[in-house]
Amino acid sequence: MSQRLFALPILPGKTEQARAFMRALAGERKEEFAACERRLGATKEIWTIQSGPQGDLLICYWAVADGDQGGNTFVTSKEEFDVWFNAQLGEITGPGWSGRTANEILADYEA
Repeated sequence: MSQRLFALPILPGKTEQARAFMRALAGERKEEFAACERRLGATKEIWTIQSGPQGDLLICYWAVADGDQGGNTFVTSKEEFDVWFNAQLGEITGPGWSGRTANEILADYEA
């Protein structure tokens, strides 16, 4: 199991769009989101917004069987939901969001 954690700067004026996107994942697109996660081998995904002096960040934690393969499969997918998801992130955080490197996890505790 690999874990990924990454932060994407939200473009100015796009924070409410980010919230609406996340509400869609938890609401009307919940089943599509779950199907995508199963297809990629993900066991957990958490999205948050963190505000700070340099602007808002969209932060994601992703636990997946193979993070490299799952990530590559997702960003190149032609599945309707995946294309929509990638387009939403592109609108909210800017083009090329998927080329950004995941953070280096330095400490991890699990009971």
